Amino acid sequence: MSSNTSSDAPPGAGPSDDELAGPVIVGVDGSPNAQRALLLAARIARSFDVDLNVFHALGLMTLIEGRHVPSEGHRDDIERLLRTEWCASLQGDPTLRWRAEIIYGSPADVLVHLGRDLVASFVVVGSRGAGEEQMLGSTSHHVVHHSDRPVVVVPPLDA
Repeated sequence: MSSNTSSDAPPGAGPSDDELAGPVIVGVDGSPNAQRALLLAARIARSFDVDLNVFHALGLMTLIEGRHVPSEGHRDDIERLLRTEWCASLQGDPTLRWRAEIIYGSPADVLVHLGRDLVASFVVVGSRGAGEEQMLGSTSHHVVHHSDRPVVVVPPLDA
């Protein structure tokens, strides 16, 4: 009888140390679930001693102060929200290397492409974001099915 310990695992069965050297990436949109995803992404980044890259995908519409507004013409407002509110929990943490950036595109495509291009250790996404009612939102569904990087899906508190 054999036990399946990590030393018994076949080569290539899990991520190598090189595959866990890239940043953790996370998308934020101001929703409570995105905040949960951000906090978990920060914990993962600290645990693996890698950078945290926070992205907001600037698409056609953005949620600002509870209202969906056209993104065009609101970039300065969105930038302010990203830096001062959405990433406020990261401010002043000396144990975390992080940056925040706005990228044009759909949230799902932005996370999939950046995950690949940055060779992310993990892509972290909330299971649903602003305006999504179903348990697994369209963004998280797309990322899970199209990313070539490990994906962590964070459920909402009310799941």
